[in-house]
Amino acid sequence: MLLGLSIVVVVLLNSLSGKTNRTSLVTSSHSAQTTQTVQAPSFFVHVVGQVKSPGVYSLTVGARLFDAIAAAGGFLIGADQSSVNLARQLSDGEQISVLKIGEIPSPDDSHSGASGSVISLNRATEAELESLPGVGPALAGRIIDWRLANGGFKKKEDLLNVGGIGSKLFAGLSKLVSI
Repeated sequence: MLLGLSIVVVVLLNSLSGKTNRTSLVTSSHSAQTTQTVQAPSFFVHVVGQVKSPGVYSLTVGARLFDAIAAAGGFLIGADQSSVNLARQLSDGEQISVLKIGEIPSPDDSHSGASGSVISLNRATEAELESLPGVGPALAGRIIDWRLANGGFKKKEDLLNVGGIGSKLFAGLSKLVSI
């Protein structure tokens, strides 16, 4: 019971600090004291483009895109910070590409999803939609709601009927999505 409580306290303190990947547990059984190190689950992402130190970084499970940008040293001057959704949760093996201001994403950029392919508006999950530049959880939800309410997208331009998508955002998304 005491061991379980100790583990909960250590894990809670570790998650609140958010800065360490390792947790040391100290347990005692009457006269002997044992120390165990528990490694937090991690995964790898590849950060490229307009960051100070592009490269492959190990992050803890549950990390968000802003954690990857911080690991890469932050944005360079001239980086288009709106080209990525900083609040998006990451997954193993992703490539994150930060664009220059005014740069137009190409279909082979990582913004089109972790696989590098164009995202289907009629089949994409909320997480896949959130990988698109300028699309956060709320907008991804509205895209899915519109898809369900209207029997799917018939053409890319149907995105303009989704609340929150104007002509500027549509221009950036049109090459990254398919029907």
